[in-house]
Amino acid sequence: MKSEPKEHTRDDVEAAAYRFLARRDHACGELRQKLGRYDFEPELVEEVLSELVERGYLDDARFAETQGQALARKGWGPSQIAHRLRQRGVDTVHIDAVLDLVESEESFRARASAYLFGKFGAPETLDERTQRRAFRHMLYRGYAPGVVRRLLFDT
Repeated sequence: MKSEPKEHTRDDVEAAAYRFLARRDHACGELRQKLGRYDFEPELVEEVLSELVERGYLDDARFAETQGQALARKGWGPSQIAHRLRQRGVDTVHIDAVLDLVESEESFRARASAYLFGKFGAPETLDERTQRRAFRHMLYRGYAPGVVRRLLFDT
């Protein structure tokens, strides 16, 4: 016998949202996406999300700032930080603000230089093969090609 699908209540949606938030901070869009995987009514999801924003449990600006700074500390460049925040549903306004904040603390060029030195050593000591590998790696990490080129080849 097939059972009837369970009718979800607002409390069910709220409980699921709090379970996600108990593990770590989320962006509003990311939490919406996760709750969308369940068969909750979209109206209930939006209602709960609005209430969580009002209560301060969901704050995209705060989420973008903490995640963006953490990624920058781990050596990620601006395009990769922006990409990862976009994947989590963060609005462009918040992404731009966090990139400006991170840049004001220490320039991405200085961060790229420190990361490159830590990962590969002094650029002037690298052979051609390692320079190419370092160049590809730095692009993957999200640094601009011009910045990486200057760091690697203009020494």
